[in-house]
Amino acid sequence: MPLNGPEVLGPALRDPDQKFWDPEMQTMDRSRLRALQDERLRDMVRRVFERPVPMFRRKLESAGITGPGDVTSIDDLERIPLTVKQDLRDSEAAAPPFGDYRFTPASDCVRYGQSTGTTGTPTAMLWTRHDIWVEYESAARNWWRMGYRPGMSATHAHPAYLYGGGLMLTGTYEYFGLLNIWVPPPDTDELAELGINTWLRLKPDIPFVGFSLGRYFEVIGKMGLDPFKDVGLKIPSMGGGGRGMPLMTAGLECYAYLGGACGKSPGAHIHEDWCVVQAVDPETGREVPDGEWGNLVVTTLGRDSGLIRYDLEEACALDRGPCSCGESTIRGFWGGRFKDLVASQGTRFQVSELEKALRDMVPEVAKPSLEYVVVKPRADEQPLVVRVEFGGDGDPAGVADRCAGAIKDKLGVTATVEILARETLPRAGYKANRVVDE
Repeated sequence: MPLNGPEVLGPALRDPDQKFWDPEMQTMDRSRLRALQDERLRDMVRRVFERPVPMFRRKLESAGITGPGDVTSIDDLERIPLTVKQDLRDSEAAAPPFGDYRFTPASDCVRYGQSTGTTGTPTAMLWTRHDIWVEYESAARNWWRMGYRPGMSATHAHPAYLYGGGLMLTGTYEYFGLLNIWVPPPDTDELAELGINTWLRLKPDIPFVGFSLGRYFEVIGKMGLDPFKDVGLKIPSMGGGGRGMPLMTAGLECYAYLGGACGKSPGAHIHEDWCVVQAVDPETGREVPDGEWGNLVVTTLGRDSGLIRYDLEEACALDRGPCSCGESTIRGFWGGRFKDLVASQGTRFQVSELEKALRDMVPEVAKPSLEYVVVKPRADEQPLVVRVEFGGDGDPAGVADRCAGAIKDKLGVTATVEILARETLPRAGYKANRVVDE
């Protein structure tokens, strides 16, 4: 292969009928996979001490790990303290701009990005060519599982610029061999129409899905079009078999394409050659039994840079049972971000649970899109306040009562539902803020 040329931009061609993108890794014997994980973890710990990587060296030494030889296998991970996003922020503030937790200097990297900052100050992200390749190969496994094949066309509306999500998704599509149709996030009706008109002209094989799908449904309705027949949109089915959503990502700052669903068994197959995923009790630092909810803790492997025992402060559960699809990796479930939990009247729930109750039991408020906010209660005993837009012909008071009934039935929480006119609440082109202060 030449050092320069189109061949280096993408992977070798596959037989479109083969079952897996990377059969060797996806079906590897568990003992071989474990040996690979152990080897890659030992290499990572060695680099912590030899480079050094100050933040992680401090964490290791605080646990009595004073040299590379003190960590021999992934069983030793439970000895290592957890790292949370605030640790990364503190490190970047103390040693600007990139902190002292990096395994690789910025001069060896080719891409910079930032987190969205939805949970606080944005953290900086750096990727080498190799680390981008790990993400692209991991995503390719997902796309292949989903039935995508090179030569198809796909569309998305991820934001870009300093936020790295749009560029990462674009890169995975192009690396895989899809015609990438990247439209702008629908921050305004005009931008939404630009994407919609592009889809009408090109008819992507893989229609748009994403955080702003509801926003597109709303604008499509204003254009007098049918979102399914005219535009070809689809509502994705990502069920987790009653145990949460498939665990598919650990965020851009950690591992964007952590795993993917196979469609045969619930959950998502974790790409274990590139990571160790644990469901951890944050109080003890130890893993919880399989099937139980714990904190999602990820240690990346085989990267130029990485994170050790990174606690995303999100809920996950693991299943190590065999899967009929033939992949040998464990499967993971995602239970939501703890920051999105709402506490009211002795009950803790995810906003997505409330949203599902409204969609299932009061469908008229979801046409053309469900627009709502939850007012964060100041005291546990207070009724929950939920504001919902409604523009139909029904009685607003009756709709409010039905919404409150749906929330009570599904969540066991008493809610005061305020009905608002359509387009009262602010719109978002990417992630909408559904929890607000009074």
